[in-house]
Amino acid sequence: MEDTTRVINVEYALLGQELELANRVHLEIKNDKIEHIGKGWVSKGEIYPNSILIPGFVNAHVHTFDGLIPEFGTNLSLKEAVGDPNSKKYELLINKSIDELKRATRDFLKKSLEVGVMIVLDFKELDLVGALAAKGIFTEYPNNYIPLGRLDEEVTEERLIKLRELVPGYGLSSVSSASPEELQLISKVFNDRIRAVHISENLRQNLYNDLKLALSLFRANILVHGTNLSNDEIRTIADLGIPLVVCPRSNLWFSSGVPNIPEMVKSHVNLLIGTDNASWIDHNLWKELEVALLISRWLSPGIDVARDLLKASTINFKGIHPIEEGRYITAGIFNVSSRFESAVNKYSALIKEQGSLIKVLGQPRTLV
Repeated sequence: MEDTTRVINVEYALLGQELELANRVHLEIKNDKIEHIGKGWVSKGEIYPNSILIPGFVNAHVHTFDGLIPEFGTNLSLKEAVGDPNSKKYELLINKSIDELKRATRDFLKKSLEVGVMIVLDFKELDLVGALAAKGIFTEYPNNYIPLGRLDEEVTEERLIKLRELVPGYGLSSVSSASPEELQLISKVFNDRIRAVHISENLRQNLYNDLKLALSLFRANILVHGTNLSNDEIRTIADLGIPLVVCPRSNLWFSSGVPNIPEMVKSHVNLLIGTDNASWIDHNLWKELEVALLISRWLSPGIDVARDLLKASTINFKGIHPIEEGRYITAGIFNVSSRFESAVNKYSALIKEQGSLIKVLGQPRTLV
């Protein structure tokens, strides 16, 4: 077999499970696997001055179809704007062609890759039509794209099986959007797949006891939002090890509150980050990180969760590997700013003023 070893010299790198910041390191990579990480630069290999190597980013919750209808309904409530299926969003999207739907998703993915986002999890509306559009993009981007379909019309085992053939998981709007029998049926058909659901995005959902139903009937293995969860509910999610995706910019836009990220971090929730609706919130996950950092300090003055947020947007998702020997490389090389170079807290400086992406190394191998 041809020796495909590469040597990469970078100024900084976020290494291992704790994203430890290392200065001036080199990596030997063979067939996309990291064979050695060493201190200092070596004369052979690629040299990237003023750079930092970071594990690949994951946007763990988006609605890319919304990108076809930017900034609609700014005067509408959350339910009026995006409630399924009787909302303004559906009224605007229902007549879009499959080609238009695919274009919106493809454009979002391309922009995401340009800022270092290697994996995108996408909630797809519009029943089997939406799933069919998603299938086309999944074929184009099998290493980077995870579409989660849903049935907006009749929920039967036959239709769920058809949906399962098109997408690798189910993205449920809310537990109140389906009957208990339907929740159990979806869970049965998608038993070995991703089962994600919006949870406690607003107070009404939380008062419906939606977390309990999501866990007991739908058997969710990814939860989204959690804006109105109690501390006890947050600790329950942490104890179960179920990933929770926070989307603070969207929560602020819809005036639904802010996720209690400090409590989630203290409770050791497996935290992920998403940008949510592409109509109002752009693809740039870095912006999401800064808002998450700022609201965390508002909720808990003096707290430092910058490194936790970087973990949440990278290695907390199983498709992205920590940068350590013996692991496949799934990372990006970025420029660093002068602010970062002189910063005392380089983690928060990185979030506040990130550099542009220079190069992507490797590709995710196991997405679902």
